[in-house]
Formats: sequence, structure tokens, C-alpha cells
Amino acid sequence: MVFVETKKKADFIATFLCQEKISTTSIHGDREQREREQALGDFRCGKCPVLVATSVAARGLDIENVQHVINFDLPSTIDEYVHRIGRTGRCGNTGRAISFFDLESDNHLAQPLVKVLTDAQQDV
Repeated sequence: MVFVETKKKADFIATFLCQEKISTTSIHGDREQREREQALGDFRCGKCPVLVATSVAARGLDIENVQHVINFDLPSTIDEYVHRIGRTGRCGNTGRAISFFDLESDNHLAQPLVKVLTDAQQDV
């Protein structure tokens, strides 16, 4: 599962990955309900092993067995970061979260991010 901040970027990354022969779908607020359900179904059954999503679109979704969460864009708040990475490693399963950090746009998250990771006994 790949998180981005904008609908446009969700579509761009999903299209790019598909062009690279990686089956990918995306979900965001501009999708109709039918399209969202199709994308989620394709992700859950493994037809599309990559789901690119905005935080808003992914809120409230319970998707089992998410093994990887990638924050292509870090969210604006540390609470949203915790919510996103909570998508992996549920119910005793293990998972991995990878985040790309941009010094210019993400600097405000540096200290809170170090605290969250340290509190969770993760390498920083």
C-alpha cells in the first residue's frame, strides 16, 4: 500500500507502475463508489498487489494482510503517519513501513517521527 498526499499523484504513480508492468490500482476522493469497491477488491484478492491511496480515501478501511506500507509522501501530521503505518502488522502479523523523508517539506515532522519510532523501539 502506497500513500500519497494528492489525488493527482495517486493516479500518476498508479499509471507509472502499470506502465512498468506492476499491477496497480488507486483509490482517492474523486473515485465513484463503484470504482473504489473495484480497486479494493482487486487489491484484496491480489489481482493488483499495489494500492496507491490518499489518506482520506483510505480512512476507515480494514484491509487484512497488508505487508508493506510506503509513505511516498509523508502526511502533514504525526497522527496521520501513525494511522497510515497501522495498516500493516495487524493481528499479530508482521509488516514493514517505509517512508520517504524530504528535508524541505517534512522537516516539521522530524522530532515527532523520531519520538514515535523510538517509543516503538524501531531503528531511527
